[in-house]
Amino acid sequence: MKSIMYHYVQDFNSKMQYFSYLNYNNFLKQILFFKKKFNFIDCKNIKSFSFNTDIKDKIFLTFDDGLLCHYDYVFKILKKYNLNAIFYIPTAPFSKEKILDVHKIHLILGAYGGFKSCQIMDKYLDKEMLDINLIEEYEQLTYKLQVNSDYVNKFKRTLNYYIKYEFREYFINKIFVYFFGNVEKDLLNKVYMSLDQIDEMYKAGMVIGSHGVNHKIMSRLSDSEFKKEIDDSFDLLEKYTDYKTFCYPYGGFNTFHSEIENYLNKKSVLFSVNVESRDISLDDLKTRKQALPRYDCNEFKYGQIST
Repeated sequence: MKSIMYHYVQDFNSKMQYFSYLNYNNFLKQILFFKKKFNFIDCKNIKSFSFNTDIKDKIFLTFDDGLLCHYDYVFKILKKYNLNAIFYIPTAPFSKEKILDVHKIHLILGAYGGFKSCQIMDKYLDKEMLDINLIEEYEQLTYKLQVNSDYVNKFKRTLNYYIKYEFREYFINKIFVYFFGNVEKDLLNKVYMSLDQIDEMYKAGMVIGSHGVNHKIMSRLSDSEFKKEIDDSFDLLEKYTDYKTFCYPYGGFNTFHSEIENYLNKKSVLFSVNVESRDISLDDLKTRKQALPRYDCNEFKYGQIST
């Protein structure tokens, strides 16, 4: 069984000329390609797959980050072809009225490109803010499936992984304000779906899952912090869920650990997904359901990212 991961699905935006996204028309082509090659499962009834031995040639789709483009573009295609999918929602945009750090990084890169972004980052970044022990590890493990320039990878790795967490939010916001000014609340409804839109999608048969609160690397949080990320996110999303499913922010095996998996089991989470690129096996469903693999959409025909 295959699970496919998507992020931005949209059309070209002239104000974000460097932005990376899957073109809406290519997304449609990929959906039609998948319909010919595989059998879509009903995500509402995915519980049965814990015990179903016939998972060959099955597929389901997942969409991360609660982005407005999922409502504007993805939702209408899924409805047209009588399909559903799982949408993993981070809750800080609703509970804290803030743009997540990861999306501030995307917006900066989209508007100004990697070279200019790195220039300003390097101008203000103090090397004491970086955890040098993480640099070699994350350089080998991150963005291998993305076609990025060296500058884009440097900017994303530095602010997503290398920077110490006590400095991360402050520094990213400083760079964001440098480029855009104090526009965070004005941009919220241009980046994320509203709760009303999430409710509409849920009532139309889509599955809503948790992506945490703040989209932080779970393995870098204390026990109390990662538990709060999980609990608070599910509390806010409770009215939109038939069962609990979780998506690890960033998602590599270095971003979560067994104690987090155990806590998700304790909270009756049906399953969780990461970004390991392979099929889901019956053994995964039976023995490690809190670490199910997912393919990136760009590993399949029509999934090439546009910039």
